[in-house]
Amino acid sequence: MSWLSPPFPERVTVDEITFVPLRPALVSVDFEAVMRDIPMLRAWSAQDWPTPEFTEAENLIDLERHDREQQEGVALTYSLLLHGVVQGCLYVRPVADALITRDVVVPTPLPLPLTDVVARAWAHDISSTSLIASCASFLSSFQFPRLWWQANTDCPDQLAACDALGWTHSLTFVGASATWVLRSVPE
Repeated sequence: MSWLSPPFPERVTVDEITFVPLRPALVSVDFEAVMRDIPMLRAWSAQDWPTPEFTEAENLIDLERHDREQQEGVALTYSLLLHGVVQGCLYVRPVADALITRDVVVPTPLPLPLTDVVARAWAHDISSTSLIASCASFLSSFQFPRLWWQANTDCPDQLAACDALGWTHSLTFVGASATWVLRSVPE
């Protein structure tokens, strides 16, 4: 059985954040959110994405990939809406895949179970504490064995929010472009 099987919730509101699957139909409003603060997204992703020249057509290609990955059970991806406006995205993957997508050489043996999942998200106009708490609440319905939050050291606000929420169990991995920290509630 896959770690993730459809059907997926179509619309769930936790506190003020509404979670809807990230699909190609959202391309225009997602593009607006992506282009709103390029430096923030580059720090969050530890990549050169997006560039100022990034187009809506390129964004559509990204959304088609995310939708396909969700339908195939590879990843879980949701848009985050605040008062009906797309403010960011949530990405969830199995732990090894989450590290590989961040250019981390996965250590052997991995210091946590392969059944664990990793979430990461970005958002405008939502505090990191509210973002992480709402995402964790939303993801609790999936009954994952253990949920980790992934942030890099260029996002100290997310790491501080993890501390404030009691997500103090920490593992650090060095990737090609950033140092990534996984945080979880101690067992």
